[in-house]
Amino acid sequence: MAGTAARVANLTPQRRKLLEKLLQAKRTPAGAADPAVLSFSAGSSEGESKTQFRQFYDGVNRQLAASGFGELSFFLNYGYAANGSAESAVIVVPAQVPNRNSVKLVLELIGACQIEGRDVLDVGCGRGGTIYVMQRFFRPRTTTGLDLSREALEFCRRTHRYDGCRFLQGDAESLPFRNGSFDVVTNVESSHSYPDVAAFYAEVYRVLRRGGWFLYADSMPAGERKARMAALRETGFEIRRDTDITANVLLSCDQTARRRREAFAGQEEILNDFLAIPGSTIYEQMHSGFLSYRIWTLRK
Repeated sequence: MAGTAARVANLTPQRRKLLEKLLQAKRTPAGAADPAVLSFSAGSSEGESKTQFRQFYDGVNRQLAASGFGELSFFLNYGYAANGSAESAVIVVPAQVPNRNSVKLVLELIGACQIEGRDVLDVGCGRGGTIYVMQRFFRPRTTTGLDLSREALEFCRRTHRYDGCRFLQGDAESLPFRNGSFDVVTNVESSHSYPDVAAFYAEVYRVLRRGGWFLYADSMPAGERKARMAALRETGFEIRRDTDITANVLLSCDQTARRRREAFAGQEEILNDFLAIPGSTIYEQMHSGFLSYRIWTLRK
């Protein structure tokens, strides 16, 4: 699937405009001598764009560290709230579990997929939430988290000390692993920031073993769904599940808005879209149907 024609246009003008807004923020992290100045140019090369994304997420992680919420903030995903529709999770989230909606999203993603005894890679691992869920409720043989953000990885290495678990810095479009290294690859709310999402699909296919599973969740312009599915099929994946969970995600955003505003106090205007706070551009685009949040289960 090489060449420009095979690539999926992942950064739409609307999302690029949003990222410009997010990445132009200035903030002085706690204990830092100089402010972290985040900027983004719409005309950036792919390499420059990735640098800007990395700097932005480094800033988000520093904000959490300074907020008092950081040590319990394993997730940056929007979460999933039950609304009476059919669910795929085989585990019920205990009432006392922190970040229940975010945990529920990961359990919905995993569904009935066999995780026990498997080698799992989480691409775009962020603060390690997906790996935390797998370690708490399943028994993977090994787990590997990969992310661009140094700050996120430092948090993960300090916090998620599980047997057979490691965290590495790397690029989703050029995974630093041998062919056929993993049984399962997960990716939650990360691919929307990849300049070449088709290259990412090809890399996931490459590092999966034959018969392996790609568990994939993200929002995307509804008009891109067919192109994404075509790209996945051209890569070689068999699509076993394609579920629209936009309504569940919106309900979760409604439920978690207050807590997220508290965690990012002072940065609400900049981060409302990033967090999909009710009334934000991203929230309203999901509500209107322009954006669709989907879970895909794919097999090599």
